[in-house]
Amino acid sequence: MVEIEYRRKEKKMILPHYEIIDKLAESQQAAIFKACHKKAPERLLILKILKTAFLSEYKKTQFRQKIEHLRVLNDPLIITPIEFSAKDETCFITYDYFDGVPLNKLTEAHSEICLNVYFNIACQLARALDKVHEAGIIHGGIKPHNILVNPGTLEIRLIDFISAVDVRDVSHFIYDRSFVRGTLSYTSPEQTGRISHRVVFSSDLYSLGVVFYEMLTSRLPFLSDDPLELIHSHLAEEASRVHELNPDIPPALSKIVAKLMLKEPEKRYQSSKGLLADLLRCRDEYSSTVRYANFLWKVLFTPTGLPSSPRWSAASTKLKSSLKNTSRSPGGHFARCSSPGCPESARPA
Repeated sequence: MVEIEYRRKEKKMILPHYEIIDKLAESQQAAIFKACHKKAPERLLILKILKTAFLSEYKKTQFRQKIEHLRVLNDPLIITPIEFSAKDETCFITYDYFDGVPLNKLTEAHSEICLNVYFNIACQLARALDKVHEAGIIHGGIKPHNILVNPGTLEIRLIDFISAVDVRDVSHFIYDRSFVRGTLSYTSPEQTGRISHRVVFSSDLYSLGVVFYEMLTSRLPFLSDDPLELIHSHLAEEASRVHELNPDIPPALSKIVAKLMLKEPEKRYQSSKGLLADLLRCRDEYSSTVRYANFLWKVLFTPTGLPSSPRWSAASTKLKSSLKNTSRSPGGHFARCSSPGCPESARPA
């Protein structure tokens, strides 16, 4: 019999049918464990054990109904709950295990993520959200912690469609720094409950825009330890454009992020399909630019019997200098990429 002990609680929780392999994370709302069922040890699982004491029967019924609703989602980019269980005072949700790390851990490990890696992850996320929205489901909690990435392959999984708390009903821990930084920073204006707009599909896209913003600039669009100030920023302040903070970001990509983060839900992308189409177009334009830069690099820096006229020599000297400076740029379009999963074809030879 396995005993699970929370860090801040004296009481021990007992789950007799599971073998706990490792503790992965803990927050104010839940503790996350890697585990397996004793009857099927080859199938790795995630147990999300909720800390909200004495969940009402109504809330438990809500959980079970939502899990049943989520069964319509059957896509490799998405991990949905297997079941909700309640044993005495212990409530937990079971998921299939995925060998990945939260997106925030990946970005923390790499000071800069090159655009090839960004496009890879961003396009997968747009596809995943499209499947979710096609099923008539709003995720409601898009943030880096709910996006798993395999560091080797860059495969992603969108997770955690069920939360024990509603972001609009968090007065008892709204000043907790982990909640402000990890959840409120990615919350759409309409999810704050301070405006009359209802939460819609584009609410997820606003949150995804904040995720993209942070990936591209290494900072949040709005940053404050004061939750009320942060809510005000989501409602009324305009974030600096991505390309203004990082000049190496193509303006077209900066526009995509800005559109995702518009205050009015009806002015944002109305579908993930539209977002994906723009991301793919932007990615292809970027890839063409990189290929052209690689071609110029080889032509100018490889002895191939190039023309030797004074005009050509002057032009090539100027272009060489420009390309050398670009290659040294830490986040430049043609910078040598050291991010995980970045294809060799994206790196100057």
